[in-house]
Amino acid sequence: MACRPAVLTKLCCRTPAGGISRRPPIKKFLPNTIHLSWGFGTLGTVMMINSLTSLYLFFLVGIIGMAPALAGALIFASKIFDVVSDPVMGWISDRTNTRWGRRRPYLFGSSFLCAASMVMLFNLPSFESSFAQAAYVEFLLLFFALALTTFNVPYLAMPAEMTDSYSERSTIMSYRALFLVLGTFTGTAIAGLIAGRLGGDEAAYSTVGWFLAAIAFFAMMTCVVGTRKARFVNNLKAVKVPLKDQVRFFLVNKPFMVLGGVKIVQFLQLAAGGTSTFFFFVQVLQKGEQALFPFGIAYMSASLLSIRPWVMLINRFGKKEIFMFGLVLQSLAFLSWALATPAEPDCLLYLRAAALGGTISGIVICGQSMVLDVIEYDRRLSGMNREGVASAAFSFLEKTMYAAGPLLIGGLLSVYGFDNSLPRDAAQPESALFAITLGMAWIPGLCSLAMFVGLLFYDLNEQKIAQTPDKAQQI
Repeated sequence: MACRPAVLTKLCCRTPAGGISRRPPIKKFLPNTIHLSWGFGTLGTVMMINSLTSLYLFFLVGIIGMAPALAGALIFASKIFDVVSDPVMGWISDRTNTRWGRRRPYLFGSSFLCAASMVMLFNLPSFESSFAQAAYVEFLLLFFALALTTFNVPYLAMPAEMTDSYSERSTIMSYRALFLVLGTFTGTAIAGLIAGRLGGDEAAYSTVGWFLAAIAFFAMMTCVVGTRKARFVNNLKAVKVPLKDQVRFFLVNKPFMVLGGVKIVQFLQLAAGGTSTFFFFVQVLQKGEQALFPFGIAYMSASLLSIRPWVMLINRFGKKEIFMFGLVLQSLAFLSWALATPAEPDCLLYLRAAALGGTISGIVICGQSMVLDVIEYDRRLSGMNREGVASAAFSFLEKTMYAAGPLLIGGLLSVYGFDNSLPRDAAQPESALFAITLGMAWIPGLCSLAMFVGLLFYDLNEQKIAQTPDKAQQI
């Protein structure tokens, strides 16, 4: 059967039975098993990103004894590599043709690399030279970045191929929200519990690295195997369009640019709060890493219980409106950390956890579903199926801002007098505690308000997408 021509590509898709067909609209939702299997990939990627953001700066500073500013700079510098690797990976996956589709071969191979990177990051050899130690850590961080890019960019592009349904995008992203919560819980609360129970020393964090590697590999391979019957599109005879020209096309897509700006602030918010969490629990609240586990249980429980209500609200009132509502609640939850003290009852700690967990689900579902909307809008405007390049742009923003969190918090700790020569649970100067509170409460809270303002300029909805002529169907 001949494939339907497009402006810059000729496209076809494989049916679950393996045949070649036109790209028809999905009339009904995909099986929940495909939604669930795809969501498992988020468990692996989010756990890796959170462990690097929340745990690794604390590991380098509090366990290895590296200067906070240097450790933060090393993490951030590794993400400069993503300026090149993310768009290139998206471009490569867009132009790949296999019987597995354009994306899944990369997911399979990178699963092994991602697991290996987690083991190496938390098992550092001894160095006599601090320069050699920093150089080796940077090498491992670059390897980590490459492995994660090879999985994450094709992975995030898959839902745009899997369905054409505006409402199903919210359903798919509800599974991403589910596994985002589980990934955050695993990479912070469970990892912290293991480290604390094993003594909180370098050997304990070595075990944490092996644990995280095993979870990442299992989650990513589950995604690879479970999505084998998902719809995908192959570019059989792609016209070569320079990557710089493809990027230029995105600049005229106003919803894409507005949402990109909102995402920059969101990722910086999560990175700053995540990086500060271990420091806040150990130094400010004086509770230690193990206290993150009951906190994580409260956070995860509220997140999971709120997913279905958020989806119902989104379907009733709209993605943008519910996104903005969630941001107001989230801002209040973050700012409440400024009032936290070691003497306050634990019930307040768990209440804050539930507030943050309950709001993050709605924000993630809205935000990620809107990413798929702007990709569909771009396809209609340009006539190109370039989900990989578009997803790479958001992946790059995510990883860069998540790396900016350790850079920002590490710099604040150094400026405000954090003493890394003290034992990890020793009392720090009041100025250092203030810097930690800035990262845990004030920066994330103000970021929520900034995102609210940015969304005022977002004007894409289901009606606008439907009314946009599809250039791929005009040829």
